[in-house]
Amino acid sequence: MQNSNDDRYLKKDGRTVNKKYIAKKHSKEKNKKFFSKSYVLVLVILAIASILYSAYAHSYMKISQIYITGNNISADSEIIGQIGNPIGENILFYDTKDQEPNITKLPYIESASIKKVFPNLLSIIVEENYPLFFQNADGKDLYISNTGIFLGEDIGEFDKSLLKEINGANLRKEIGENFTSSQASLNFIKSIQRFSYFNDIKQLNLENKTQIGIMINDIDVKFGDLNDIDYKLKILDNILNDARGKSITITEIDLDNGKNPVVKVSPDSYSDNLNH
Repeated sequence: MQNSNDDRYLKKDGRTVNKKYIAKKHSKEKNKKFFSKSYVLVLVILAIASILYSAYAHSYMKISQIYITGNNISADSEIIGQIGNPIGENILFYDTKDQEPNITKLPYIESASIKKVFPNLLSIIVEENYPLFFQNADGKDLYISNTGIFLGEDIGEFDKSLLKEINGANLRKEIGENFTSSQASLNFIKSIQRFSYFNDIKQLNLENKTQIGIMINDIDVKFGDLNDIDYKLKILDNILNDARGKSITITEIDLDNGKNPVVKVSPDSYSDNLNH
C-alpha cells in the first residue's frame, strides 16, 4: 500500500501519479518543440547553403580546360576570346547559352555550342562556312564555300592561295545557295575534306559525274562515279599512306574498278605490290 506522504507521488485528477512519469512526459514535449518543422527546415537550408558554397569556392569545380572542335579557319584563341576566357570561373554557374551567340559573331562561324563536362572542362563545337573552292567561268573566278555554298565573285581579303580549284561543275550562280543541284557532288566535296591528302589537292574535275577526277600534287586520280564515295576515299587514303611509307612515287590511281584499284608508279620508283 502506497504511503500518501511519499514525496515520489502526487495526486492529479483524483489519481496518484509518479513524479518521474510527469517529468519524462514534460521532457518529451520539450523535445517535440525543439525539433519543430521550422527548426528542421532551417537545418536543411543551412546544409544546402553549405554544399553550394563549397561547390562554388572549391577549385575542383573551376574551369581549367577548353576543348574546341570544328574550327579550320578560326583560331582557338579567337573563339576563347569571344567568351571572355572563362578559365578559373566556376563551371556550375557559367552560362553557356549566353555565350554561344558571341562565338557566332566571328566572321566564318555559322553556329556554336558549348557543353559543360564536369568537373572542370568546356567543350566547344563550331561549324564554319568559309571560302574553300573556286571555279573560273568566263574569265572570272567564282567562289564556293567548304559547305558547298555559292559565294559569288567577292570573298574580301580571304587568302586565295588556300583555295582548291574546281573544274567543269555546272554552277548554280545564286549567292547563298548550293553551287550545284547534285547532292552527290555536294557530299563528295564535303567528304573529301576529312582526309589529310585534301591539303595536297590541286584540282577537282566535276565535269563528268561518271568520271570524277582529282589531282593530288602530280598524281592523277581517276575517281570514277560518285557511288560509294566514302569507301573510295578511304581506299585512296590507304594507297597514298602505303606509298608514302614505302617511298614509292605514284603517277596515277584508278579507282573506277570497284575493289581492285589500279596504281601506276614512276619507272624510277621502287616497285612493290600496292594491291588493297
